Amino acid sequence: MRIFVTCLLALLVLAACARKPFLATAPAANYQSVPATIKERSVVNIPLEIPLMEIEQQINSSLGNTLYEDNSMEDNGGDNLMLRVSKRQPVRIEAKGGNLFGIKVPVKIWAKAGYKVQVLGVPIGKYEETEFEVDFNFLSRISVNPDWKVNTSTTPNGYAWISKPVVRIGFFEVPVTGIIERIMDRELPTVVQTVDKEIAKIDFRPQVESVWNSIQSPMLINQEYQAWLKVSPETMMMTTIGTKGNNVRIGLGINAEAQTFMGQKPENTALRPLPRLQIVEKLEEKFEVGLMTEIPFAEMRKIAMAQVGGKTYEFNDGKQKINVLDMELFGNGDNLVIGTTLSGSLEGKVYIKGKPYYDAASRSLKMKDLDFDLDTKDKLLKTANWLAHGKFLKMMEPYFSIPVADQLEEAQKMIRSNLSGDAMNKKVKLNGNLTELRPGPMYVIPAGIRAIIYAKGNLEVKLAGF
Repeated sequence: MRIFVTCLLALLVLAACARKPFLATAPAANYQSVPATIKERSVVNIPLEIPLMEIEQQINSSLGNTLYEDNSMEDNGGDNLMLRVSKRQPVRIEAKGGNLFGIKVPVKIWAKAGYKVQVLGVPIGKYEETEFEVDFNFLSRISVNPDWKVNTSTTPNGYAWISKPVVRIGFFEVPVTGIIERIMDRELPTVVQTVDKEIAKIDFRPQVESVWNSIQSPMLINQEYQAWLKVSPETMMMTTIGTKGNNVRIGLGINAEAQTFMGQKPENTALRPLPRLQIVEKLEEKFEVGLMTEIPFAEMRKIAMAQVGGKTYEFNDGKQKINVLDMELFGNGDNLVIGTTLSGSLEGKVYIKGKPYYDAASRSLKMKDLDFDLDTKDKLLKTANWLAHGKFLKMMEPYFSIPVADQLEEAQKMIRSNLSGDAMNKKVKLNGNLTELRPGPMYVIPAGIRAIIYAKGNLEVKLAGF
């Protein structure tokens, strides 16, 4: 009887030892600090279009009605001619391609001409007045200097008679056409200077400065995460002036640092002054901003358990079998730790580490470099060597694929909405579009995994009512 009891107790002890749970020490939970600011180099485009009609209005309002006046019969070598050249119709500007513009100045000319002779020492003269019409034509190239001043190079391009001058004194016709043509040829450079002077008065620096100052104010781009976009401009660039339809097109771009701030709205800093203009051949269309998505540990556990729970995993041709009962997720530096509770041939909790990453092809958060924690692996090698190798890890890896396409799309929509049609002031409006996504850093935080995804597109600032 004693022998039977002894054997029974021994079997019970052995059975108890066989069911002894696997005990591994959990790695310490610690978390990365997420940067408060995400910085990216960007170019903010300012497609400035000025209707030719507005330039015409500015020139016509500045250009006086009388363009040239000669009130003396005695000057110019006693030419016996008086002239007054005045605008007949408003000045018209036509795009010729590139930065070349045609300018037409329709004028009406009043002339008084005749003769004066001495007869027996007595001056005798006869004068008649006439009016006729001419269109002066000019070609002008417009550019902008680094100091923001408009520069023009205008040359005469001939004139067209609308009606020629006729002066009749008695039965005689006085040949004044040739005289007037010579005078016009002589005076056209003066008109050219007047046209250049008026075009040079065009000043779009205040409008550009308004954009430069406005984009330096922080903009809320994600309400959920309190993400703020702040553009810190550094240089202003411009391509050569061109035309688009009936508009003068000036391609401007701001080379800037686009910063995404998390949390409270960043304080306004002192405005950077508008710098000198840099003339470039081409503007790069590049705007990048950091999108943020966060996957809570609870959601990751739910998705993983839905795939692994209730399944039996076999090893060594079915000699060992285990089931996953539960999971616990936490962080250890840049690793995600998965505390996995097992039953079956091994009962207890094993700790697995891996690095989360963003897979652009599937737009999912996935795990790579899965391995048992050092303490877990060391103990498995001693007690359950069949599990210590990579088969179980390879089985588990696909189950940690968390789709984030919906979250990213919502973040994109929110930023698009905030960047499109947003009026920064009465004259400055934003128009942004984000398309391409590229992966950024992942951070394991106490609540879950926070992923930074960079969205690339373009950001335009349009001026209304230039």
